[in-house]
Amino acid sequence: MKRAKDEGGEWGPLGRGLDGKKDEDVKWAVSTISESCFIIGGKPAPKGIDAYSETGIPFIKMKDLGNYHTTNNLIKIENRVSEETANKNRLNLIRKGAILLPRSGSVALNHRAILGVDAYMVSHICALDIKDKDMLTSEFLYYYLRRIKFENITKKTTGLDAITFEDLGKIKIPLPPIDEQKRIAEVLTRAENLIAKRKESIALLDEYIKSTFLEMFGDPVRNEKGWEIGRSIDYADCIVPGRDKPKNFTGEIPWVITNDLNHLGYTNNSKNAIGLTSEEILQVNARIIPKNSVIITCVGDLGISSIAGQDMVVNQQLHTFQCKKNINNIFFMHAISRQSQYMYLNATKTTLPYMNKTVCNSIPMIIPPLSLQNQFAAIVEKVESLKEKYKQSLAELEMLYGSLSQRAFRGEL
Repeated sequence: MKRAKDEGGEWGPLGRGLDGKKDEDVKWAVSTISESCFIIGGKPAPKGIDAYSETGIPFIKMKDLGNYHTTNNLIKIENRVSEETANKNRLNLIRKGAILLPRSGSVALNHRAILGVDAYMVSHICALDIKDKDMLTSEFLYYYLRRIKFENITKKTTGLDAITFEDLGKIKIPLPPIDEQKRIAEVLTRAENLIAKRKESIALLDEYIKSTFLEMFGDPVRNEKGWEIGRSIDYADCIVPGRDKPKNFTGEIPWVITNDLNHLGYTNNSKNAIGLTSEEILQVNARIIPKNSVIITCVGDLGISSIAGQDMVVNQQLHTFQCKKNINNIFFMHAISRQSQYMYLNATKTTLPYMNKTVCNSIPMIIPPLSLQNQFAAIVEKVESLKEKYKQSLAELEMLYGSLSQRAFRGEL
């Protein structure tokens, strides 16, 4: 543990957080991760049809960490392994309370978690087990590490971004008095729990829409309610994107790709804030997709569906429908998104699955009475309106958390 003198008092500054600003004027002792923690690596995931079991000790994969992104209590873990499998693969048991973070591949995503149960973990994850809990708490370390961009110290290893234990161990961490650590962690935990509850509320609204669709229309694949069935093109026109990608993006008409789509919602803009002028659209013989069109992915992850919130231009990995008068576009979007089985079965098998125009236009479509479709759409619009309020509240809570975190590690709380 080091105590660096500075002009203003006892202990020196600590470094930079996610905001890029120095934690100046903090008068706390400073340690490093290697001084304060045991750094533990994971092991390759067990292989074979009998690798995982319904009982046993949880085995954490990057997906489990990613499902949370950040959490002070990681307990939902998909896979489990038996004692026999753990011994065969020489897995390291990670104790409850350890801090988990990506070691390779997904380092830049800045996932962070406190492990809520004893578990094993995959080699892309590493764990920090605190040596002296009278000097440093798991909660305080977790919240401090959420501020650090580890991708700034990663190295390329077999094509993946990775952080070495040596570089990880050099990261400096503050050591305020233990009571101060607990107080800071308590404040930030309250803020994080509010964020988690808001996210849960948004997820529950999504589930409500899905369950309402099934209650009103049944499963479109099984069609247990016996609705009329046709092809998607029977109830909508289509616009296929041009083959050429624009060379310049200097306009206001959004250029939309798969990553921009808001699944089962409205897509309004490019996440990269790029757009085209009318002249740039003409140069590549592209076509403008009118507002309220239904957009689906036809390459890679098939069946991601959205509605154009304004006029836009889309790339070749997307296919668009312009609904006719006898079908509601919100219903159309939800119905077509449930036909992924058909999409994958009929897609061309190349490096990525690909649906051509014919396959896209032949996707089965159930057709309940328009009045019932409109009733469902009205429910969706009300729920989406509530979701927008929750999302705004979520954004405000996340801003509050960011402000509290900055103040906390500057000693201003």
